[in-house]
Amino acid sequence: MVSLPGVTFSRKENAIVKRMVDYVLLVRQTEQRLSDVVSAVAAGDAAACLESRTGVFDLESSAADVARELSTQIAKGAFFGGVREDMLNLITKIHSIADKAKDAARLITLARVTDPRAIDVLRSDDMKQFLANLDNAVVALQSLIEAFALNRNTVIERVHIVKEHEETADTFKQNLLVALFEKSQGEIDPVTLILVRDFIFCADDVADRSEDAGDIALVLVAKGYG
Repeated sequence: MVSLPGVTFSRKENAIVKRMVDYVLLVRQTEQRLSDVVSAVAAGDAAACLESRTGVFDLESSAADVARELSTQIAKGAFFGGVREDMLNLITKIHSIADKAKDAARLITLARVTDPRAIDVLRSDDMKQFLANLDNAVVALQSLIEAFALNRNTVIERVHIVKEHEETADTFKQNLLVALFEKSQGEIDPVTLILVRDFIFCADDVADRSEDAGDIALVLVAKGYG
């Protein structure tokens, strides 16, 4: 048994929490590949686009397998009394991060981007910072899950860190949208405009879902876990 303030984890529960940390790492690897996808699209490298997109899809599929494994363990076992549904919701929310990364990779590779103004946006420092903060949010979420083996105050502190990265990602998202629509005044191809805009919104959901997972962690703390 692993004793924490306000709760006692059984050995099997503790093993599941550790497995969840590995799970978030796999989800992180999925969203990290978005940078490769964007670089390949901006370079007009069709082979690299296919390779990087396939990498995202394969990692998301692996993450889905782990999500099913964890959910099945929790649903079938006598684990996490009183918060079982919250744990299942947390697993689902974490997987939605990988799912959104997959959707974003699919969107940006639907058609070849050749408009130089759109390519400028994809290659911009704002795009690099945007993607970096998506990753930072997922890294912070992993650290948050690890904190369940520490104490509730650490969990709460790390929830706030996830939110900070989500807010920073929002700032760069806004910068990208402004830049994109300013360039559209120069008659940027409308299909490309929609494609890049939708990619930005979908990729931003990576940070939003990380924040949502953090909110579920707060519920778990309120119910005595961590």
